Amino acid sequence: MRWTDVVTEPARRTLAAWRDAIRDAAAPAVLDDIVARSGRRTPGDAPVVVLATGALRTAWDHVAASSLERGGLLVGEPLLHGAGDTEPAAVYVRAAVPGLDDDATGYSLRLGAGVWDAARAALAPGEVVVGWFHSHPDLGAFFSGTDRRTQAGFFPHPFSVGWVIDPVRREQAWFAGPRSIGIPVGEVATVG
Repeated sequence: MRWTDVVTEPARRTLAAWRDAIRDAAAPAVLDDIVARSGRRTPGDAPVVVLATGALRTAWDHVAASSLERGGLLVGEPLLHGAGDTEPAAVYVRAAVPGLDDDATGYSLRLGAGVWDAARAALAPGEVVVGWFHSHPDLGAFFSGTDRRTQAGFFPHPFSVGWVIDPVRREQAWFAGPRSIGIPVGEVATVG
C-alpha cells in the first residue's frame, strides 16, 4: 500500500481550544493575536500558519547542513475558527520531519518513502501530515512549477502547506492548498 492510499481525517479542533491547550507554551498575547487574525480571514483565503519553534529549528538545521536541496514533511493539525466552520482558519505545524533517504542535487529533490513512515511515527493523536518543506540553496524562496505540481498532487487539502527555505540567502516562502496560494511571511506566527 502506498502512503497516498491512506486517508487520514484531521481532528476538528477550534483555535480557541488549541490556544487553551498550549497556553503555557506561548505568550497569551501571541495566541490571542493568532485567533484574532484567523477571524479576519474571508472564505478562500490561505490559513494562518502557526509554526512551533522546534519545527522551525529542525527544518532550518536540516536544509542548512547541505548545499544540495533537502526537505521533509510537516506534521500538526488544521484548526477551525469556529466549531461549525468547514475550512481551516489556521494550520499548526508542531514538528518538521527531515527526509533522510532523499535523492538530491543543487536544484532538485526527490524524497524517499522513509520520510512518510517517520512522519506517521511522529504524529500525536489528532494530527496529520499538514505539508512539506524543502530548500532552494542560493536560488531564492519561491515555488517552481515542479513545486506547484507536487503541492497539488501530494498536498491537496485546504490546510496543506508548502514551505521553501533558502538557507544561503536566509529567505523563506509559504504556500497553501492545491492552488499554492501564497502566504505572506508576516502571517506566519512562531510559538513555543
